[in-house]
Amino acid sequence: MPEGNKKFHEFAIKSILFKGHTDLYLCYLKAEKIAHVLSLLQLRSGAEGSDKLQPLVSAASRLPETVLHFAAGEMDVTVVLADIFSLLSATRLASTQRFIANENGAILSTEYEQLAEKISGGTRLSPFVSEADFLLPSLPASESLLPLLQASETLPQGAAVKDIKGQNKGQKDKPSDFNKRTSLILEFVRKHKNVSIKDIAKVIKGFSEKTIQRELGALIQQGLVVKRGERRWSIYSPK
Repeated sequence: MPEGNKKFHEFAIKSILFKGHTDLYLCYLKAEKIAHVLSLLQLRSGAEGSDKLQPLVSAASRLPETVLHFAAGEMDVTVVLADIFSLLSATRLASTQRFIANENGAILSTEYEQLAEKISGGTRLSPFVSEADFLLPSLPASESLLPLLQASETLPQGAAVKDIKGQNKGQKDKPSDFNKRTSLILEFVRKHKNVSIKDIAKVIKGFSEKTIQRELGALIQQGLVVKRGERRWSIYSPK
């Protein structure tokens, strides 16, 4: 482990977020590592496989954030476990459908199983962090991993969309406000592609995720946006 990283790990486990909860910090790091591995597998899959894996990769990339909110006391353990079990099922299905090699699927499934056990068990691991705590087993270079494709477009750091102030409680939207929000959402989806409601809410401020979901539904009905995945794992792309 590079010295700089070791220093930050020591800071993290002593911070107010993880102090006395080293196990949760390790769970956060494990969730992040799994997301990186799934992203790598997506890049190595063919065009069809990459498209099919996108909902799983998007969901996996949000799990570290979920663990952080759980560590902060903002989320119940049942919600975190529901997310992990959903990812576990999606990973197994991707393996069955041959979008992920069986051996890789087994490795990732085991990692999610262990993560669920650590989250639910409430165990306190050793405060002495080693490099092995932050690593997944090496992925085999099997024939089932197809040629590497160009990385898919991702949301750039610091991306910003003009803020719109939310309406007061009980106040109805004016048609102009609705049209403006809908236009901004459509512009964002067309520019970044394969985005979640959370991605949109992070940069288009001032109204709830439910409002974004409602307006995305209107765009879908108009044939301008396509939805893939279900519930928390839904992603949206331009049609």
